[in-house]
Amino acid sequence: MQISQQFKHSLIKKAIKLYQYDDIVNQCDASIEFYENYNYLTKGKHLKTNASFLHVALSEAPSCHQIPARNLMFQGNEECWKYFDRSAQYLAFSYEGGSLPFIDPIAPALNFALYMERTDLIQLLLAKATSDLSKDEYKNNKDYINQKVYPSTYLIHILIENYGISNPVKEKIFQYGDGLGVYEQIVSDWNSNFKEIECDYWNSLCEYHLNGIGVTGTKRSDEEFLEFGLIPMELINIFKVRQKLGLDVPMIKHELFATRMAVPPQIPTGYNPELDVKFQLIERTKKDVRRYTYDDVVELLQQEHGKEIEVFY
Repeated sequence: MQISQQFKHSLIKKAIKLYQYDDIVNQCDASIEFYENYNYLTKGKHLKTNASFLHVALSEAPSCHQIPARNLMFQGNEECWKYFDRSAQYLAFSYEGGSLPFIDPIAPALNFALYMERTDLIQLLLAKATSDLSKDEYKNNKDYINQKVYPSTYLIHILIENYGISNPVKEKIFQYGDGLGVYEQIVSDWNSNFKEIECDYWNSLCEYHLNGIGVTGTKRSDEEFLEFGLIPMELINIFKVRQKLGLDVPMIKHELFATRMAVPPQIPTGYNPELDVKFQLIERTKKDVRRYTYDDVVELLQQEHGKEIEVFY
């Protein structure tokens, strides 16, 4: 029996089929794809022009981090945690805002960083957001002023602050959009006993997640959690913060939490960006403004850390 046939919920079954969580991700092909993109970004005169923007290569490589992370997790392979840690690293470093950085796009990267307890990445992202949100060019831009903001975007900024990290952009973000919506009760009852909140509310949050992973339509509201897929990351992050503060967490009976995708991360993961060949390929190219091969990077890492090191492709 296929894994997808074990579940009754139609949206869970649709997600498993659509995102092919049963499939094995070929990391040899992923490495070739990553290097081909790297070559394109650095060929000829592109290198000097694009060197400072090379982190974009990290965001364009989901087959090297997010896809294997989700698939390995669904298949019960604990190697997934290294890929989740890499995902947090790549999403944080590749986030650059842009000419008109709306508020929502940084939220998935913040969620991944909190999910993996990477406070260094959260601080990096908040520094980028502080720079973006302080730009005068947006003050009179109607699209920016009237932008919609996902409820989960407000939530992650509140969670970060509750986690104990200074969040200089939270108040600025709350000037836009319509507020917490479905998560209002989470915030208003934060100091209460969550185990006393009715099961129907937690089930409604699970349904809200499933309706935001791109399997119900193509409207903006259907795509709030595209980066997470079946992983209820926003809910796990709520529980992660509460556990850190010594507060209770509820037992979720919804079928979403019966999947392997609701398993909390195993930390430490064993991931080390200093030994990540792909990440170091980008970092060293940016620093030295010269092209490298994978073999070049491995040789440099062995010179610096010893030949017995275990590099991560």
